[in-house]
Amino acid sequence: MPSNKRVTLKVIAERAGTSIGTVDRALKNREGVRSATKAKVLEIARELGYLPNPNRGEPLFKPSIRIGLIYPEQPAPFFNTMAAGIDAAVRDLSALGVQADHIRYSMQKQDLTEPMLQKLYGGSYRGVAVNYAGPRIARQIDRLADDGLPVITFNTDAPNSKRRFFVGNDPVRSGRMGAALLGRFLGGQGAVTVLGNYVQTAPFSQHFAGFCETIRESFPGMTVYPCAECFADPKLAARSLITLIQNVPQIRGVFCTGYSSTAGAVEALRQLDRKDIVLIGYDTSETLLQALQEGWCDALLYQNPYRQGYAAVQSLTQFLLDGALPDPQKIGIDTQIVIPQNADCYRQL
Repeated sequence: MPSNKRVTLKVIAERAGTSIGTVDRALKNREGVRSATKAKVLEIARELGYLPNPNRGEPLFKPSIRIGLIYPEQPAPFFNTMAAGIDAAVRDLSALGVQADHIRYSMQKQDLTEPMLQKLYGGSYRGVAVNYAGPRIARQIDRLADDGLPVITFNTDAPNSKRRFFVGNDPVRSGRMGAALLGRFLGGQGAVTVLGNYVQTAPFSQHFAGFCETIRESFPGMTVYPCAECFADPKLAARSLITLIQNVPQIRGVFCTGYSSTAGAVEALRQLDRKDIVLIGYDTSETLLQALQEGWCDALLYQNPYRQGYAAVQSLTQFLLDGALPDPQKIGIDTQIVIPQNADCYRQL
């Protein structure tokens, strides 16, 4: 990322191993500079965040790195926070000529529509970051990659596709975290259920898989009862959980695989007036943080959507500049645990 210190022609020349005159000609697109040298100078200038001096007649860089970010519209508290992270990264990288288009769609869609694909092909994009990677998305990622467009995934992954790398959380690990929390709250005993959206998006099913693995390995005294698919609909999630608790009154705990099911589970427990049932869910909003502090929810797994959006733009831009894969430590976003005692810390995130 560019520093606040002004970058001069001399600094660029030293980095490029050439003369100040050559750098000046390359930046002004004048003749007498080999194409390879010119490309190197321009890359270093953008990397350093070089800002020309208009008083000396130096040309300003025009936007040169346009990327597309594809992600859902709902749930708004999660994805609007991700959008804020995307916009912050674009502002921080503006000296490099970075532009980002937000391409958002309904959560109910399971693939990239043909008009959306045409927009990607016709939009002069240098790279694309895709969220919500299911089986059909993976095929469309391959289609884009085969046409020479670098694609990364963020928040949701398609590991068997031709995407270059993934930015986000480890969904199986966070599912294991949910199981560990629920198991400890319940002393490793009792009936529990899992509520969520399993069919449409891989991470939700991976949350479920990690949860079940840990319950089986570490909490043999707990029994998992199935609950209905809620299709990212909080109202359906609430109705499903109410029905299950009425039919299986021994339920002592609930693990939710995503934001929508967590919001629905909170509503269900409110309607039933059951603060005695332990609820572990995902993500934050004012509504969920209030429920946490009021005792309707016991812990939330925070996936840091702001950081995911920021890191997606930052890492994709760096990849487009130098072609090197990023350090996995810098693009792996840790899942955090939110409890009533630290809930206020997450109201500004």
